[in-house]
Amino acid sequence: MQKSRFTEAQTEALFDDRERDQRFRSFWDPEGSLHWGYFENLAKARPEDFVPACKRWDEYMLAQSGITADSRVLEVACGNGNAAVWLAQQTGCEVVGIDISSSYIENARAKASNFPSLRVSFQKESATNLPFPDGSFTHAWSQGALYHIHELDKALAEVHRVLGVGGIFLFDDLVTPIEEVSEAARKYVYNRLLFEPTFSPEVYAEKLTQIGFNVLQIKDLSQHLKKSYELVSELAREGYPDLSAAFKKTQEAIAAGELGWCFCLCEKVSDD
Repeated sequence: MQKSRFTEAQTEALFDDRERDQRFRSFWDPEGSLHWGYFENLAKARPEDFVPACKRWDEYMLAQSGITADSRVLEVACGNGNAAVWLAQQTGCEVVGIDISSSYIENARAKASNFPSLRVSFQKESATNLPFPDGSFTHAWSQGALYHIHELDKALAEVHRVLGVGGIFLFDDLVTPIEEVSEAARKYVYNRLLFEPTFSPEVYAEKLTQIGFNVLQIKDLSQHLKKSYELVSELAREGYPDLSAAFKKTQEAIAAGELGWCFCLCEKVSDD
């Protein structure tokens, strides 16, 4: 069972920090998203290309999802609600967003209030104990967040439970491609973000299969993650030099194979 030495309460406090949210909005994304970019040309990408590349990743995931106006989507770790609102705008689907951060849920509800015709709602919940009936969603969606969950195995099982048979679970997440990471990677990446070295892409696929998913696609995005941190390091350099330096260390960890980013698309094949 994957269980972090960091607690859910610590993660909740990290994301309840409104000053942190405002700080990241000032250089990462003014809308409050903390996604990474999917670049058309890694070699030529510049800081001004970062936010468009994040939106390009949203579009890629949506294109893979099969979400339609008839879909009921659970967004796990919805953050400030940007993806949930966007999904509903693009497709007309219903989205239920959950997050452990009260601040994020408040921000998401405020954002959704500007779009009263959308079928979007937000609840403060733990992904390890979802308050929804079995088989009550057609899709589960998550972006750059599952690694924060302190009992990830339990959360994956909960996602499986609340999806109907044939339901689609798609997410991107940070991964740990190697068994042992350096002290520098622990300090500047794992401890800074309050998570333990997590699954490799191969272990992720194995665990999902064991739970009862058919893994349809695994996509390695690590070079796009490295470019993302290169660009946000530049964007943060003037206002937040300490963060900029930490982001450079994150690039080094990715280059050393101590951190990666992958996308997974899978289908629930049974209730067993």
